[in-house]
Amino acid sequence: QAKSPAFQAGQNLLPMALLVTNLAGAALAKLSPVPKSIQEARAELEKASGIPAALQKLVREGQVLTEDAELPEDGCEIICVKDETPMWTWNTENPEAKQIEVDGNVVRCPNLYNDFVNVLTREPIRSGIHYFEFVMHKIGDEQWCGVTMMPELAGRRYDGRSLKAWTYYCGRQSRREGSITDGKGALHANGKAVLEFEKACRPGNVINMLVDADKRILAFALDGRLQGACPVPGARPLYVLTHVDTPADHVELRKPMLEDAPQEVLASLTGALLDIEKGEKLHGYYGGFHFNVHEGSSESEEMED
Repeated sequence: QAKSPAFQAGQNLLPMALLVTNLAGAALAKLSPVPKSIQEARAELEKASGIPAALQKLVREGQVLTEDAELPEDGCEIICVKDETPMWTWNTENPEAKQIEVDGNVVRCPNLYNDFVNVLTREPIRSGIHYFEFVMHKIGDEQWCGVTMMPELAGRRYDGRSLKAWTYYCGRQSRREGSITDGKGALHANGKAVLEFEKACRPGNVINMLVDADKRILAFALDGRLQGACPVPGARPLYVLTHVDTPADHVELRKPMLEDAPQEVLASLTGALLDIEKGEKLHGYYGGFHFNVHEGSSESEEMED
């Protein structure tokens, strides 16, 4: 394999270096001494380039390097490809993994025996603008789809109304009436039902979600029709989340190109945002207790599972 000019120049400066380039051949980092393992190389590259270790696909001489691959002590050149797949595939390391079936970006739950399970992506959104689609193949009762800063929401400790998250509440599939807290579609933002959205309970409905992680703005649409945009206070990375609560539920998460997002949704990122401080408080269940999410306090009566 011919060495790139960047590699030759780098070796002149650092005789025992690992040169990491992008697909275009531009240098991302020169690591010297050569890291002792792929894990160490990923960590050093993350510090040097800002590319999270979990999103790095490292390639040498046309072969993707596995975690047990060895790097030559006298240095070499590898290519780093940023692979965002972990941002839109569901994490199988869930406390209730036995109750769900995950196939990459698809989650089903035919073995669900508890009332619900929260499922999060493998890696969070750390920066940039990203477009996602939740394809709601089947909703047995009610679901929530959105983002959270709390990876510990995975599992069944927090029900839908106690989620510390910013979500599109789909409404109840079996109920024509109701409120924005229970029954109607709505924006549920960190403990409050803020605004009515269209119900998203029909098989094949697509919830469009746009996330600006730098400006901390989130926008939702249903089948391309804008529902609303809101701020996402805080600074921590954002995991994509779905909440399933019947064995029939079937959700597919997609991450199309940003230019595929509906233009109205893109425009909403620079428009007026919904006031998430207004709205009706949600009362959910956390760890078996009746819980006021907004105030963060549990009532004295313990609830049965």
